[in-house]
Amino acid sequence: MKRTFTKLVPIAALLCLIYVACQKNAGQAPSSPSQKSSPQTMTTNMIGAMSSETDVEMADILASDAPSGDCPTVTYNPSQDVYPQIKTVDYGTGCTDKDGITRSGKRFTTIYADKYTAAAGKVVSVITYSNYYVEGVSVSGNVKVTVAQAASSGQLMLRVAVNKTVTDSLGNTSSFINTAMQKQVEGNSTSESNDDVFEINENAYGTEVLGDSTMVTWKANTDASNVIMKANNCQFRSQGALDIVMKQLGETTTEVLDYGNGDCDRNATLSIDGGTPQPVTLPFQSFEGL
Repeated sequence: MKRTFTKLVPIAALLCLIYVACQKNAGQAPSSPSQKSSPQTMTTNMIGAMSSETDVEMADILASDAPSGDCPTVTYNPSQDVYPQIKTVDYGTGCTDKDGITRSGKRFTTIYADKYTAAAGKVVSVITYSNYYVEGVSVSGNVKVTVAQAASSGQLMLRVAVNKTVTDSLGNTSSFINTAMQKQVEGNSTSESNDDVFEINENAYGTEVLGDSTMVTWKANTDASNVIMKANNCQFRSQGALDIVMKQLGETTTEVLDYGNGDCDRNATLSIDGGTPQPVTLPFQSFEGL
């Protein structure tokens, strides 16, 4: 779907990486009660994109093997067989994945224990970044994963705490703070398994800031009646919905990003202020005209 963008585009282009409004060839903007300005559209893109980036990072943490191919380069220090270990994912000066998302720089994951055998309360991994960019926008901060409920109890539950800042080339910043509980509902609970399915309940908030002025404040939560589902062997969230509330200059916007009915595909819908849900295609590719 297409929107009209102003000079806020650089920070929107940031996390144009994945999701929502404005994808090429995805149709026209939703016929909602009111067309929202670009700051809200930008925020929607950012929320969906940052959630997706966390999914990418979690899939990387849960994977037992390094990805195949020359880019990115993955190394372990001292080795993959001991704890703690540092997993370095090096995108070099630029590495484009099969969905057209270009990352550069390095992502470090310090892995303290096997999440499937760790006791409750154990911090199993911490992600940090070095000169890390996604679609040309700087991403900094950290992601901490803690075992909330041990797999030995019969159902692994992970607490994922995200604290990130994204900064565009003009110095505009966005914050993304998220606490998510990921509960394993299917799978064998082993490092060699790729059949795990996790139920995600997240509670995120943040701001979009242009210059010295806060443009948009927002909150995003998993719909309690339509919980988000993510399978390890599926790149996209396949079920559930995210409820989003944004405020700008006293105006409140509500949105629902619905990931679908369980099928592993790129299809989702977005509704704004109770309007008719409009189809969107995952992942987000680029802005029209950029």
